[in-house]
Amino acid sequence: MGDHGFMLNNMLGEEDVVDETPGHFREGVRMSSMMAPTIIAEADGTVTALGTGGSNRIRTAILQVAVNLLAHRMDVEAAVLAPRLHVERCGTVSFEPDFSGEEEAALRTLAEEAKAWPERNLFFGGVHVARWHQKGGAHGAGDPRRQGVAIVV
Repeated sequence: MGDHGFMLNNMLGEEDVVDETPGHFREGVRMSSMMAPTIIAEADGTVTALGTGGSNRIRTAILQVAVNLLAHRMDVEAAVLAPRLHVERCGTVSFEPDFSGEEEAALRTLAEEAKAWPERNLFFGGVHVARWHQKGGAHGAGDPRRQGVAIVV
């Protein structure tokens, strides 16, 4: 925080770390962070690194891409491009297009309010992925929700 009384970050809008109680922030104490760069080491030697910005949507974005990679065995680009959803504590489920009609109907039953986004949006994070395996080489995916690009050299 230094001697100037302000923190050099943009975390003041994050619901998970901001308490609405007056005087909640103590001078000289750094705020906790939701940042969650993630590394997945698989038994076959595959190593995947992924991360995103996105406030309280960081967890859901990273989890969804990791599930796509590990459980659905998608390649990195497909895992990043797949539609995402996010459920807020306030009772709202938000979701991107391209879920099946049956999946969308199920999502609408999850919360009091459902928000169907008309297109993919950076609201759902921008997960960027780098993956490497000794036999398969390097692969990457940049999330177009945040103008991401991956180039393997």
